[in-house]
Formats: sequence, structure tokens, C-alpha cells
Amino acid sequence: MTGAAPVGVAVYGTGRAGTEIVRACGLRPDVRVVAGIAATKAKEGADLGAVTVGAPLGVEVTCDLEGVLARPDVDVVLHAGIGTPPEVASLLGRCADAGKDAITVAGLVHPPTALGAEGAAALHGRARDGGARVVGTGVNPGFLLDALPAVWGSMVGRVDRLHARRVGDIRHWGAGALDGEVGLGRPPEEVRGNRALSLDESLALVAEALDLRFDRTEDLHEALPAPNVREHGGRRVAPGRTMGFRRRSIGRRGGDVLAEIEWIAIFCLDPARDGVEEAATLRIEGDSNVEASASGTFFGDPYPSTAARAVNAIGPLRSLPPGLYRPDELPSSSRPR
Repeated sequence: MTGAAPVGVAVYGTGRAGTEIVRACGLRPDVRVVAGIAATKAKEGADLGAVTVGAPLGVEVTCDLEGVLARPDVDVVLHAGIGTPPEVASLLGRCADAGKDAITVAGLVHPPTALGAEGAAALHGRARDGGARVVGTGVNPGFLLDALPAVWGSMVGRVDRLHARRVGDIRHWGAGALDGEVGLGRPPEEVRGNRALSLDESLALVAEALDLRFDRTEDLHEALPAPNVREHGGRRVAPGRTMGFRRRSIGRRGGDVLAEIEWIAIFCLDPARDGVEEAATLRIEGDSNVEASASGTFFGDPYPSTAARAVNAIGPLRSLPPGLYRPDELPSSSRPR
């Protein structure tokens, strides 16, 4: 500790992601939650701690974003809400206009892909003019499928092929994600790829970081039917119904696959039964080869690691000049300044 005052944090969103962000902030003596923002009136006036981690914090939830942004004790807004990329960018832009740094877990890991070149430039301009910094740290499997391949790929002079894959069990996902994004329990033919689960931003980040040039890209979604009954937490998936998905974003050059980012998510995953196990793997082939893998308990529940990634980005982000950033552009130190 340097003796500096803790960074004042406002948490936007009181759902599962917001809850884990509040919990993660409680583990850091150098940050302090000073405000809570809800998108609906139902939680207005409640104690943020009571409606998230179950222990009062003495911080009142409000729906008045502008009022929170006007407070001098708020330094950073951690956004854990939902919305389309333009909606999220609009909210982050309001934070930047008020001179508040902003971090979102709702995409924007590659702003030009999410918003278009003009939209990304506009948000960058608002951040620069407001003296604020903005970044999207993404959800787990974020970092494993974007920033990490970019870092490892920087050690290979010529990249001939890159493949990154993340496999995870989704039994602990929130109800909204399972129903709206996965289509859990529905007939596979009725499930369409959700924009929120697209890996096109991850592919674009890796391509830009490693200067990979594609002729074309593909964003593929495959609903996975359950071979047998799956039950957990009061949910039951019948055989033949959707138990998860396989999502891929592929970059091709000259007809060959140059880079592929893959995400397999399965409800009640059983390696012996499903033929895959929870892990992240990375393989890069070129003038030298790189292979790496990661495993751990954070695969089963993505929310704590998603929150930790956002909270630990506070310090690195605040060390940068004002502007809009990709997560791989953040310095490594996690100490707020």
C-alpha cells in the first residue's frame, strides 16, 4: 500500500455479475464501493450489499446515473449490466463525459468490431475529451481467448495457424444467460447464435495484435443436443434438447484457416460422457511453435473470474492516458493509482 486513498467505485448492475464485482471489491483494500446503480426501479433505495452479497454495506442503490457521475467520491464505474454494444457504449460515453473511468464486462474487447470504426472513434474521442479511460474486459472466457493468445503469439515471428479453445460447464450460469443466450432445454433447431456469445471481437483482437490478415471471417454457432438427461439446480434437460453450444470464429486467408477461436459450453459437463473436459488450450504454429493449457475451478463458474478481471483492471487502466482501450493494451500491474 502507498497510503493513497482507496479508489471510489460505482457498481452498475446488481445481478450475478454485479454481485461478484461487489464481492471482489471487498477483497481489495485499495478500492472502495461508494455507489450502486440499478437499471430498474425495483431495487432503488435498497442497500447494495444486502441485494448482492447479502451483507449491508451502507451504500444505497439508485437509478440516478447522472447523480452518481456528479459525485466527487466516484472515480471508476464498473459496468455489469446488459445491452447491445451501442447501448453499452452510450452508457460508457456518459461516464467518460463526466470524467469517470469506466470498465465493462459486457463485451467491447475490440471496439471497432463491436461498434464499427466510427463508433469506436467517437467513444475514444469522448473519453479523451472527458479525461477518462474506458475498456471492456469481457466475460470469462475473455482473456483466455483474446488477450492471452495475443501475448503468446507475440513470441512467434510468423504465425501460420492459431487455435484457441475454451471448454466449460455452464450449470452455474445465471437464469437469464441459460434461457436467453444458451436456449437451454429448447429444441436445437430453434436455437440461433446469440450476438452476446459471438467470438468475433476476440478474433479481431488477436488478428490486430498479431497483424494477421484475413480474406474472410466466419462466425459459427452449433446448438448441442443432450445425449441423456441433465439435471441441476431445479433445471432438467431432456435427451435431444439443447444442453449447450459450440461457438467458433474463424479467420481464413487464401482458403486456409489462419486463426480459430472456439468455445464449447455444456450443462452438467461430464468428461467421460461428453468427450471433453474443462480447460483452455492454445496452439500457435509458425516459424516457432507454442502450446499452452490452463485448468482450474474458475472454469465452472465464470462470474468470479469475470469480476476479478474487471476489478484488477482498475489500476492498469488508470495508469494510461485518457482514451478507449482493448484489454490486451492494459499494463500488467493491478495496483490502482
